[in-house]
Amino acid sequence: MTNGIMALESARTGVRRCRADVEATRIGLNTGYKGSDGRAYSDLIEDWEGQVDKILVNLDEMIANLQTNVQEVNKNQQAVNEAIRNARANGNPTYHTLMGR
Repeated sequence: MTNGIMALESARTGVRRCRADVEATRIGLNTGYKGSDGRAYSDLIEDWEGQVDKILVNLDEMIANLQTNVQEVNKNQQAVNEAIRNARANGNPTYHTLMGR
């Protein structure tokens, strides 16, 4: 899960970097590309940016879910380890009965 989190964080960083590059290009083109085709292109890029925003939200949610899962797994492992330690500390009464102790 940790590797999954790292991969998703890396993907999120890459998507953000690409989004910033596209936005910078759009802003640059808007200043010199004023015709109706320029506006249509700008609208297309804005639509694309909206889709990228949805992807980023989904990546954030997946990262948060995996982090929550990691925390839950750690809690479960701690509880199991504690139960094992307690069982060892208390001994095994069935074993002791069979052995006549």
